[in-house]
Amino acid sequence: MNLAIDIGNTQIKSGLFDKEELKEVFAPGTSIEEVLANKKIKYAIISKTGVNDEVEYWLKEKKIKTVVLSHQLKLPLEILYKTPETLGADRIAGSVAASALFADKNVLKIDFGTCITYDFVNNRHQYLGGAISPGMIMRFKALHNYTAKLPLVDPMQYLNYELTGSDTATSMLSGVVNGMKEEVGGIIKEYNQRFGNLQVVGTGGDAGFFVTLLKNEIFARPYLVLEGLNRILNFNI
Repeated sequence: MNLAIDIGNTQIKSGLFDKEELKEVFAPGTSIEEVLANKKIKYAIISKTGVNDEVEYWLKEKKIKTVVLSHQLKLPLEILYKTPETLGADRIAGSVAASALFADKNVLKIDFGTCITYDFVNNRHQYLGGAISPGMIMRFKALHNYTAKLPLVDPMQYLNYELTGSDTATSMLSGVVNGMKEEVGGIIKEYNQRFGNLQVVGTGGDAGFFVTLLKNEIFARPYLVLEGLNRILNFNI
């Protein structure tokens, strides 16, 4: 069995694989001791955006052969990014999985997490790059933290996101949610016009929220990064 671990900015996600099949996903916040308990794991791979030395410590204690993802690892993609050493491991892993899912298409992977990351892989399996912008919660926190009177809005408390806000909170809601909707939709449109034969894949904590708001056809894949990590691990063992 393979264990894929994604250490993000705000949480740790992990999944257990039998070859290419995802058998079990562990809820964010599950300790590494719980993940490893009574599991016959031979190999593990770690993607590190955040910092957590405890994970590597426990894998070493259990004598599990572990790979840490970086641009220097053998990959099923050709990385054409000018500064591959600065490319987030989660961006690499998600792009590997998205490209494998739609091997004959140009693929735009959008990760709706702490930040929104856009990653583009062409149909020759070449990673060209993408874009990074603030995620939804980051935008609400910025409005609250960098002003004197704007409240901290929880978007999950609202059912509608009207274009014209009727008070301060709904005006902020309109600005952030509708602004992100137009940003993502506009970027998808640009990629379609420039490259064609495009498949858009959405993942990340806020993906479900935005996939329903966007009219474009987005293939939602909640465990895309874990799937990509497992593919990279199998590519290297």
